[in-house]
Amino acid sequence: MIADPFLKNTEKSLQEMLFHSSDFKSSDFHAGDRHYRLFYLETMIEYTIVQQHIIRPLLHHPNVSIREAVTILDYSETELLSEASRALVAGKTVLQIEGESKLYLLKTELVKERTLNIPLNERVLRGSHKALNENLNTNLNLIRNLVATPDLVVKYYQIGRRSNTRVALMYLKSLANEVVIQEFERRISNIDIDFIETPGFVQELIQDKKFSLFPKMLITERPDRIQAYLMDGKIAFLTDGAPDCLIVPVSFWAFFQSPDDYQIGWLFGSVLRFLRIICFMIAISLPGIYVALVTFDPRIIPFEIALTLQSSMQYVSMPPILEAITMLFVLEIIREATVRLPNPVGQTIGVVGGIVIGTVVVQSNLISNMMVIVTALTGISSFLIPSYEMSNVARLLTFLFIIMASIFGLVGLEISFLLLLTHLARMSTMGIPYFYTWFNEDTIKDTLFRGPLLSMKKRPKEGLPKDDTRIRPQGDES
Repeated sequence: MIADPFLKNTEKSLQEMLFHSSDFKSSDFHAGDRHYRLFYLETMIEYTIVQQHIIRPLLHHPNVSIREAVTILDYSETELLSEASRALVAGKTVLQIEGESKLYLLKTELVKERTLNIPLNERVLRGSHKALNENLNTNLNLIRNLVATPDLVVKYYQIGRRSNTRVALMYLKSLANEVVIQEFERRISNIDIDFIETPGFVQELIQDKKFSLFPKMLITERPDRIQAYLMDGKIAFLTDGAPDCLIVPVSFWAFFQSPDDYQIGWLFGSVLRFLRIICFMIAISLPGIYVALVTFDPRIIPFEIALTLQSSMQYVSMPPILEAITMLFVLEIIREATVRLPNPVGQTIGVVGGIVIGTVVVQSNLISNMMVIVTALTGISSFLIPSYEMSNVARLLTFLFIIMASIFGLVGLEISFLLLLTHLARMSTMGIPYFYTWFNEDTIKDTLFRGPLLSMKKRPKEGLPKDDTRIRPQGDES
């Protein structure tokens, strides 16, 4: 499609090709008898370069050609709007003169170096070490550099009657489901609050079941992870002033996925994925199993282990349920103290506190040796869960399982797991089932384990993408 000589028509066409993204901007200026208009994505350009190397030279030399006036080396010309739209998402500024169909593509890319930030909550051994920061434009720039296509739509909103916080909605037009987008936009528009501070505010205000422990939206600080979810047809939500991004819709299994799974081969990635799910079950049930076995069903325990338990509990006067709750409560205190204190002091408190408290409570016969071991395994298992929100869920569910085990024994644990599975099966996020059918032929390849990339030819169905084909057979150009 050829550019129209009239500036307003060209702008309208580019807006349509970029699906009316909110960060698409234009600006006019006159030099001599020429009327210029600049088209650009405000999240992708460096304003200083535009001012010094495009606008100022043209104002000072109104009668010379564009090539002679501008002082930018990366310069090209075209009349095709498709080329102009691709140049925009690559960080270029498009210049047009009223009455001419020629478009000038000038590189004004905003370059953000790796020193911007390093992921603190989602560390990985391999992969990108870039992270989001508190500036919305910078975050959009990072994501647009990874998803360099006009298909990426950005929409701005203002939330908060007094704060007027700027937020951004991102999705791929050809992949994201329109019904999900409309539902998310409806919920965002219905928010009526004085101010929002973090994406967590939005998450709590728009989620489906507001009194469930389980997170309905995934929070991430990694641009590469956002890229992967956008490519699955999901929606990303960013807030100005917060280095986090909300991803919707997601299923229960997304909280056990890590970028490392896709960097180390499918076999090792599958082992790590399955290990995290097993550790989640250990974290919520191990203290309850200990309480149930010691209190109600000691005959199930092998004889040699029973003797060890008896010797460790011989002089302990505290009942098993109080042992478990006390040690888990102490573990939570140490964990919170480690987080709130400065790093050097926090690490010292964590190590010294754990050793001292563990030694003292055992020697004073307040807690048995076995309970200290169970508590340590429970805490370590919760640390393996990649999502901080899901890790918090495991920490709270542990206490509920202990209470059920102390009342009904192993039957109480069975009831707890049954109630948990029922609750997950009834949950939904943005109208989509939360505990998605992981045993589905296509879905299971990226839930309990991570299948080979060549076998994951379909996108996850949890996001209801328009195009579910991820990998096409060779020779298929459709």
